[in-house]
Amino acid sequence: MNDMRKINAVLSALVMIMLFVHGILGTMNMLGADSANNKTIAYITLVLASLHAVIGIILTIQTLRTIHKSGAAYFRNNLLFWARRISGFLVMILIIFHMSALMTSSDNGLRLPVFDEFRLITQILFVLSLTLHVISNVKPVLISFGIKNLRPKAGDIIFWCSILLLAATIGFIVYYIRWMAV
Repeated sequence: MNDMRKINAVLSALVMIMLFVHGILGTMNMLGADSANNKTIAYITLVLASLHAVIGIILTIQTLRTIHKSGAAYFRNNLLFWARRISGFLVMILIIFHMSALMTSSDNGLRLPVFDEFRLITQILFVLSLTLHVISNVKPVLISFGIKNLRPKAGDIIFWCSILLLAATIGFIVYYIRWMAV
């Protein structure tokens, strides 16, 4: 089980790095700036996030079994743990909406679907759940890598993640406005 947690920590770090790259390129695209093709990066991020989710589900099931055996959930004492699990679950669901909002197929190959109010709302919810999930998991990931003096490093990561996710939200809003103007 310890090895699974270490693998998940490495996956978490890789997902975060890929999320940064995908987020920056995607935001630039939504704002109308020409940027590199983001498809390969998106697929790599999706595969890494899927592996991270599978391991997270396995670890959560193990935790639930332990709670069931002990008979003591201590839900209030473990609110941060449950916030991490619930936000991760929301991210998994909203990834599907993210993919469907920005890519669909037709007879001519891939095309962009109309970006309506529903899609804008799902993308903002996606960013919010990502924000909660990333921010609540920064310290555990740093701890799993044995990093000492967490506060400044975690603060820097949270700051830059917040900036990126705010920019992505602005990008989605601008993208929505651009679609409505067409």
